Amino acid sequence: MSRKIGEPGDVFARGLPHHVSADVRPLPGSGAVADARPERDTPLTEWIDVTVMPREAPRAPRGHTPPRPPPRSRAEVQRAGLDESARFHESLMRWLEARHLLGSVRSVSEPGALPMLQLSCAPRVLDQLRRAPEFEAGAMMPVDLF
Repeated sequence: MSRKIGEPGDVFARGLPHHVSADVRPLPGSGAVADARPERDTPLTEWIDVTVMPREAPRAPRGHTPPRPPPRSRAEVQRAGLDESARFHESLMRWLEARHLLGSVRSVSEPGALPMLQLSCAPRVLDQLRRAPEFEAGAMMPVDLF
């Protein structure tokens, strides 16, 4: 079944035109958010990409160096990194849940070999992560700004 070009539905296939009433809200994820006004009670959420790592403990004073641990194989280092990353993932998820921030997080990366996670979240989550003493967090720069 074919349609003739120029029918009323074609306007909406190209996105909302600028002359559409401000009372019309686009569907979520349609990309037409800039042309429509949000409702008064529901602010539009702008998702940002954030990198989160555990905060490092302060260094020991100069002159006092702790003894080096015995050398380990690469497999042991990899296993230890995977275990530490899994523990960090769990602690971050518990932290988000305890502060009722899970609704402001769209996605969390899976744990890897390093204790570092990427989140897609609302800016308020980044603000709270930066204030937390156990995390180091920062926003990632979008690729289109290069």
